[in-house]
Amino acid sequence: MSMAISRLLWAFRSASYLNISTFPMAAIADLLKKELLQLGNDFNAKQKRLASYVPMIQAVLTGAGKTPLSEQQKIWLTDLKDNDAVRLIKEQVIRKCKGIPFIAASLGHKVRLEEDRRKWASILQGEDWSSNSNDFKRALQLSYEQLDSHLKPCFAYSSIVSQKFQFEEEWLIQLWMAQGLIQPNPNSNEPMEDTGRSYFSTLVEQSFFQRAHITGEQHSYCLSWMMHDLALGVSAEECHTMEGSCTLPEQVRHLTVVFRKEIATNLFEKIPRSESLHTLIIMGGSSDFSMNIPDDLGVRFARLRALDFSNFGISDLPESIGKLKHLRCLQLRGTKIKCLPESICSLYNLQTLGLRDCYELSGLPGKISNISKLRHIDLAMTCNPCQYVCSLRCMPKGIGSLTDLQTLSRFVISQRRTDKTDISELANLNNLHGQLIISNLHLVKDSEEALQARLASKQFLKKLELSWGDKVRQTEQILERLNPSSSIEELTISGYSGITCPSWLWSPDYRNLVTMRLYDFKNCNVVPPLGQLPKLENLHLKGWSGLTSMNCSNFCGRSTDAFQSLKKLHFEKLDNFQIWGGSERCAFPALLELVLENCSNLEKLTHYLPSLTKITVEGSLKFDGLWNFPSLKYVNVIASGEWIWKSWGSLSSPISITLCALPTVEFPLGLGWTHPSLQCLEISHCESLKYIPKDWPPRNLNHLSVKHCSQLRELPSGIRRLQALEDIEIIDCPGLTRLPDMDGLTSLLRLEISDCGSILCLPRLPSSVQFLSINKCPQLSSSCKNEHSEDHWKINRIFSVWIDGDQVFSSADEPRFVIPAKLQ
Repeated sequence: MSMAISRLLWAFRSASYLNISTFPMAAIADLLKKELLQLGNDFNAKQKRLASYVPMIQAVLTGAGKTPLSEQQKIWLTDLKDNDAVRLIKEQVIRKCKGIPFIAASLGHKVRLEEDRRKWASILQGEDWSSNSNDFKRALQLSYEQLDSHLKPCFAYSSIVSQKFQFEEEWLIQLWMAQGLIQPNPNSNEPMEDTGRSYFSTLVEQSFFQRAHITGEQHSYCLSWMMHDLALGVSAEECHTMEGSCTLPEQVRHLTVVFRKEIATNLFEKIPRSESLHTLIIMGGSSDFSMNIPDDLGVRFARLRALDFSNFGISDLPESIGKLKHLRCLQLRGTKIKCLPESICSLYNLQTLGLRDCYELSGLPGKISNISKLRHIDLAMTCNPCQYVCSLRCMPKGIGSLTDLQTLSRFVISQRRTDKTDISELANLNNLHGQLIISNLHLVKDSEEALQARLASKQFLKKLELSWGDKVRQTEQILERLNPSSSIEELTISGYSGITCPSWLWSPDYRNLVTMRLYDFKNCNVVPPLGQLPKLENLHLKGWSGLTSMNCSNFCGRSTDAFQSLKKLHFEKLDNFQIWGGSERCAFPALLELVLENCSNLEKLTHYLPSLTKITVEGSLKFDGLWNFPSLKYVNVIASGEWIWKSWGSLSSPISITLCALPTVEFPLGLGWTHPSLQCLEISHCESLKYIPKDWPPRNLNHLSVKHCSQLRELPSGIRRLQALEDIEIIDCPGLTRLPDMDGLTSLLRLEISDCGSILCLPRLPSSVQFLSINKCPQLSSSCKNEHSEDHWKINRIFSVWIDGDQVFSSADEPRFVIPAKLQ
């Protein structure tokens, strides 16, 4: 039984679409909580029965509701751990539910009525919710029919997103706006975008959309195949997805074209002309492929309201785009567009101009102020600034007249003032939401010009970045006048050349300020009393080359409860920083993570940090060690000398340690047994490392990773005794010729060997191994593929084997519901 559980558990974990955190179960959370409350009304009498089936309810609730359980319910569930057995049941239920809350409700109800847990498997297996069953189709149709009338067309329109792709909330809302699907709220003056967000939130909560993952700070969403089919069905053929060439149904108003390389050069020849088309989206593109956009684009699709060419290598648009008089949404995100044709300024109905990640764009059209209905100019840059540099050099004169703008993510001050804009253009843009980056502040003439931006009046802005260049001009007076609204949540200032910081920077009025980044304050030698900011959680100081010491009496301010909310503190490139003096008043009671990156002269920390759980020390060669961190669990040491060995004994109960780029030739003896709490050990880029003592690694380890250690000759023989070890990674260790036998590792589930060309054969493996991956190990790969070799016999009983990216063997059967022994 345990073997079947292990196989199923790791199979489910390896399937990305079964990630519990992304499953849309919020819609059934309230139902299950009501069931739990019903049981609790007569708790004493039903205690035994509650204990029988509450693991299933708890398992679904764990990834389900947005509303926390009451304190009393938490007490009831205290002793029920989310162990592998419960997780397996949860994953099996989710697999069965297929993203439909009604299925989950039905299964949950039937399981609740059955006290004999041994019968759960037959119940779960017996329910027929296949896509062809009538119950399945009725549940889907009912879920749609119960939607409010204003949500139905929005959901139907979402079928324009191909099942293969994910989307962001704002992207879809802007498309809804373009099609007129968002109805104004008669009881408030809230903008269309806020109404659209409430629509979107409802569809997520009711499981029509499901979260996929987070890209940057944005959630991505997707439609499950069942929901996509439902949306396509209720759209009455108005929405259509085209792959290759085909004939469009006459009713089609919204077309999505899935890009294929083989039709890249003549893509538009495959798309039939249509005067009735309202949406044209081309998905699946790449910046490596350019489309030949026809010169008569504005004639072919004269009634388009939404056009999306995102992520293609196009560098220009035809002038005829100005003939799309009905166009309201134009998305060019991630393209190589260098400049936009002036004809765009005649698109008087345009609401959204999406230019995110257009790094080659040098400017906006000069008469953009003609587009009076424009609400969104997205100029955000989401890629690594070290790899991509924004080419935008100026903003067009008159952009400040677009007072309906909700999004203007970047404002670049121009050096040429004759026909370009200055910072005063921001004065009346008081409806800006989200993020605003103002760059080239060194070109602002004086503090009076800075005051004209009226940043304090932008109450809807949540993120503000102020950036200077190399030149210096009245920097202190200018920054003093650029104080943002007290509603700001995230503030970044870079390139400031003043000696002192502005007085507003540490004002307690900024009660919503959560994140602050202060970069390249090269002339500042005193850090202001930021401890007075009541909600500050993240603080990053970088490039303060004039800072030699920091006195916590000043850093924390006069407040007796300084830094009550601070969770992460990051010091980076403080080249001359030597002393960080502690203070009893500055205890950082909530600090969880500390990063010391390239602080080459900092020697020690004398603070008592009671809550600190994670520390990263990188490129700090003089650092002398760790003390007074009783809660420390995660330690990352990167290119920072060998101080970790002196501090090893002071680590009370670490869970994870990463050792990277250490100059060590061999690890010290006697340290492997000192931390029974250690579960994860990662050793990487230790180019001089030749030897790891046999008493390594610590005995309760469950994850071991050894990467990029070119001189390492062998792994420690002590690996054989690690009964709890579940996962081993050996990557890019060309000096290894053999691995120690692992048949004693009774918990081992996964083994990965990559870029280890000198390893000739596999070690003895335990029967518990379920996944084996071998990459770029020619001799080992050849041996495993040889049907007559001993290595082939070793892998023949492993659940899933991958060699050089191909699955060469799998013993996976069709998953069935299995009740773990722990619940029987």
